[in-house]
Amino acid sequence: MDRYIETIRSCMVSCASIQPVGRSRTVFARVRGIERYSSLMARLKIAVIGVGSFVFGPSILYQAIVEHRLRDVELALVDVDAEMVALMADVGRQMARQADVQVHISAHTSRQEVLEGADFVICSVARQGFKRYEMDRAIIRQYTPGHVHLITEFGGIAGISNSLRQIAMILELADDMQRYCPGAWLLDIANPMPRVCQAASARGIQTLGFCSVSLQVYGMAWQLLYGEALPYPFMAARERWDMTTAGLNHFVWLVDFKEKGTDIDLMPRLRQALADGHTSGNPVSEALARETGYLLVPVDDHTRDFLHPSPSTPTDDEVPPFHGTSDERQQRIAQLRRVAQGTENFELHNPSWERPIDVIAALAFNEPTTLHSLDIMNEGQIPNLPRNVFVETPCIVTSERVMPQTITLPEAVVPLCQRTAQVTDTIVQSALQQSRSLVHRAIELDPTVLDKAAGIRAIDACLDAHSDMLPHYS
Repeated sequence: MDRYIETIRSCMVSCASIQPVGRSRTVFARVRGIERYSSLMARLKIAVIGVGSFVFGPSILYQAIVEHRLRDVELALVDVDAEMVALMADVGRQMARQADVQVHISAHTSRQEVLEGADFVICSVARQGFKRYEMDRAIIRQYTPGHVHLITEFGGIAGISNSLRQIAMILELADDMQRYCPGAWLLDIANPMPRVCQAASARGIQTLGFCSVSLQVYGMAWQLLYGEALPYPFMAARERWDMTTAGLNHFVWLVDFKEKGTDIDLMPRLRQALADGHTSGNPVSEALARETGYLLVPVDDHTRDFLHPSPSTPTDDEVPPFHGTSDERQQRIAQLRRVAQGTENFELHNPSWERPIDVIAALAFNEPTTLHSLDIMNEGQIPNLPRNVFVETPCIVTSERVMPQTITLPEAVVPLCQRTAQVTDTIVQSALQQSRSLVHRAIELDPTVLDKAAGIRAIDACLDAHSDMLPHYS
């Protein structure tokens, strides 16, 4: 607690800017929920949607049961794969037995079954992700062969197509939440995260987005300063440095860089390393840093989704934007079966970086937490970016409120961020209004699409190909 109080003080002194998000609705909703939980001894209910993922599922169970030891909660697990959701439930029960934690775990294939009375809904879903990715890739190869370097969850034609499908999914979930658990928090991990979060928020759902790739700033800076790669979770750097990033998801900037203990400003040293030609293997980010004075984070494989392509832009389109290979999945599932049967102790290898259970523990169990980054609707915490889009800053969460750090972005990077925000907002509005003309407008605004006419033909073909998921655009 002393460490947390000191964190609060330091943030208030350095920024004078910690502000609650959604002050009235957010604080009231959470206090009301805690009072119900405390006074009536109701079991806190956490619905976990998409738990069949071999990365996401075990990580959430481990965070809730082993790390936070959330006793007497209900973990209602949901996945369309009945075999996988049953396996994850068995893994969770085995974890609970080994950790001596009393927790109620149930397995379901219908989300409506678990939303009734839920306090928190964690979502990590990519509906038919790989199949739809392959469909988009074939279309893009046909209509815009020069665009094949960028077939990802966020960027360009494929990113817009994926966004529309994912937003359609999240709007269905948001409508169900309004019916079954209107006061619940939606804790989203599904990509493209800021777009689905903005859409859910537009439906009146309290929404937070979790993405930790901004932590890559520690590895990037370490390699720039010391010339060696530092593997995740970058602990040597995190123990030595305080680094602050802010901006938009997958498109944030290192705005403060200090040595722990001494408070020495390390930004001049980083800029000198860049001027001397040191590299972390991210030429696009590093060129922008030399131009603006600020390092763009995360690595180029992510930030290329929002920038005009250059000769340095990564150009692979052979790696789907999903976790692991088929062989790895089968190996991990076999291990989980052994854990569920009690023949092998559970060890969490390659966990999900996202930490939604930390926020639940803070809001519902008075375990305050400080997050390197959290994505929340902009209500002024980044004053020089548009309001009502989701932005990413450091954040403190207590039992009463979610408090993002207020950060004014450097003027040199604002135009790039404003353009990215405009593309995102146009995509979200096209989905909310089911407007093909706004989809075309998103193509026109997207800097990664060079041939706009071909891009519009390609996105029209994508809409037609996915008409079973997006019928209102036909």
